Amino acid sequence: MNVVTRQRGGILPLTIASVLWGVWTTAEKYSLSGLPVMTVLGVSLAAATALLWAALLNKGHQRPDRAQLRLLAVLGLLEPMLGYAAISMGLVHIEATQGALLSGTESCFVVALAAIVGRRLPTVRGITGVLLATAGVALLSGAHATLGLTPGDLMVLLGSLAAATATIVAGRAVLDLDPLVVTAYQFAFGFLFTLPLLVWQWMAGGDGTAAARPGHWIVVVVVCGGGLAAAFLLFNHAITRVSVSAAGVVLNIIPLFGLLAATLLLGESVNRWQCFGAMLILGGIFLFTDSDVEGG
Repeated sequence: MNVVTRQRGGILPLTIASVLWGVWTTAEKYSLSGLPVMTVLGVSLAAATALLWAALLNKGHQRPDRAQLRLLAVLGLLEPMLGYAAISMGLVHIEATQGALLSGTESCFVVALAAIVGRRLPTVRGITGVLLATAGVALLSGAHATLGLTPGDLMVLLGSLAAATATIVAGRAVLDLDPLVVTAYQFAFGFLFTLPLLVWQWMAGGDGTAAARPGHWIVVVVVCGGGLAAAFLLFNHAITRVSVSAAGVVLNIIPLFGLLAATLLLGESVNRWQCFGAMLILGGIFLFTDSDVEGG
């Protein structure tokens, strides 16, 4: 029986988190149609941070020590601050479907970084699974995809790299801390790091919210904020049960749900090549083996 079947304690939360992240891309694209980038990022992080800290204070916790706080600050800087700021800036210039597709490269970055940090290679079957899933991500861009990348594409890729690096850091941060503690502090630091950029945006051109409708604010707070908090909480819970390499492969399903959400909610189109790519991604996930999970 393969790892996806036997490691449900970690795989299921990862899968739900991937669904939420996929929907987030569409919600973010919609929000950006009426609000500036830093306003969307700042408000969503503020909402997520408030939700997480309300849960944390209700539960109670032991404050992290200095070393742990430094690690959590790095985690918050990488993701959500840098990762989501870069992706949001990219989404201003590209469609939600393309943003969701490019976000699938995060899994490739995760597996590569995990191999470098752990100084070990995944199994042949694991490598095949990653390559198959990567080919699926490439096909999701369509039959006529080229190597030419627009600035928007590059920003999303940079965001994916920052998120992948955060995945490696999270694997260490949650070893001695409750996942809720990790997520709450991670978002608090991310929000604090975002504040200077938010102030800069307001000083440079005002708040830029004149064109916003009530729906934009609701989506930013509920979907982008609450959904993001739930996704990260599930991820930080799951990362204690599977390796970062396995997590990276499961994250390949984010583009699938991103495509679905963008198609249903924004009316963006999907062709047969993208459907075939989705099938390859799922096949790659199920090729990942126990050896790739243990000791990752």
